[in-house]
Amino acid sequence: AQVFAGRAPVKPHAKPGQVAKLGPSRPRVEDVGEHVAQKWILTRGRDNIRDLLPGPILPTVIDTELLIEAEKELGHSLRPYPEARVWLRDGFWARVYREFDLGVGVSSK
Repeated sequence: AQVFAGRAPVKPHAKPGQVAKLGPSRPRVEDVGEHVAQKWILTRGRDNIRDLLPGPILPTVIDTELLIEAEKELGHSLRPYPEARVWLRDGFWARVYREFDLGVGVSSK
């Protein structure tokens, strides 16, 4: 114990190129995706949402809008968390599919 007395603790080093990032929880992100989908349905109308069906791939411009709206809701960026963006799309499609009584979709991205 005296050998290490006065030394600062050594922090484990991450391998080059690896950064440990703790992102938001899956249930929270899926809930936000559903909330954003509900807003879409109410503001864009059922006919515009119907153009996205059968899904689960969103046009790039709509996918970007979904991400921006979700980040506003969450209060932070999802861009460093690719898995969270998948969960966001899953939540979006779950709400859209429920609205149109189509079952639950899971994105392939």
